[in-house]
Amino acid sequence: MERALILSGGGARGAFQAGVWQYLSEIGWRPDLICGTSVGGINAAAMGCQMTAGAMIRLWKRYSRHRMYRMTFHKFLLSMGWKDRFFPMMDTAPLRRILAEILDIEALRRCDMEIRVTAVNMRTSRLRYFSHEEITVDHLMAASAMPLIFPWQIIDGDPYWDGGVIANTPLRPALSRGAKTIVAVLLSPIGCRRLPTPRTHRELAELAFEQFLVGSYLVAREEPAAHGARILTVCPSKPLGFKSFLDFDGARAEALIREGYRNAKTQLAAL
Repeated sequence: MERALILSGGGARGAFQAGVWQYLSEIGWRPDLICGTSVGGINAAAMGCQMTAGAMIRLWKRYSRHRMYRMTFHKFLLSMGWKDRFFPMMDTAPLRRILAEILDIEALRRCDMEIRVTAVNMRTSRLRYFSHEEITVDHLMAASAMPLIFPWQIIDGDPYWDGGVIANTPLRPALSRGAKTIVAVLLSPIGCRRLPTPRTHRELAELAFEQFLVGSYLVAREEPAAHGARILTVCPSKPLGFKSFLDFDGARAEALIREGYRNAKTQLAAL
């Protein structure tokens, strides 16, 4: 295997990946494998459906948070007092309808690239990689089911949620297949550049969150299997803050798309 594209999780920050995909498409860089988790899994599936970069960008700019999910925070608070009942903070039925509408699953089945989407089995805590030959909307909903916030999904009789809980940047499939060039799209600048020391409680909390987003990547790239691959990283120029995680907004998405394209052009110059 020559080329792999790895797409991290990061909620609404995933618009950044659409800008990166636009740049890679323009220079004709086509991966043999695309592996993603959470929103990166959804973007990976869209790429596997042969969706063009332009179409992805239009979709990211089209859907606001009000069309993606509904708040059910009152039910979440009530369920905290029940021993045998749980409600997530948000109802993602609108997102399910959107994915069913925009993704051509049959095209995904015929994809000549290998597409992998990750989710975590809640009973075994094992990370599972689903291939494009089996991925459905259920798998994508499971891959992006952020704990407590979004509802988990039942796959093959077991509950699954966001793959980012275990590995937010799933490098392992690319390393195990001996990919020679790997492009990892992070949704945080942590590990790519030095940042100032936090000064406030909020800055401390945001730093911890950003480290969570990239921690699995920083560990995985130090494994012996990674030493034989050329791993290139593209990431945002600065921390994006808590709000960016669920801020599905057209204007916000447009800014992230531009930054994804611009940063890919500079940070992936070695391609």
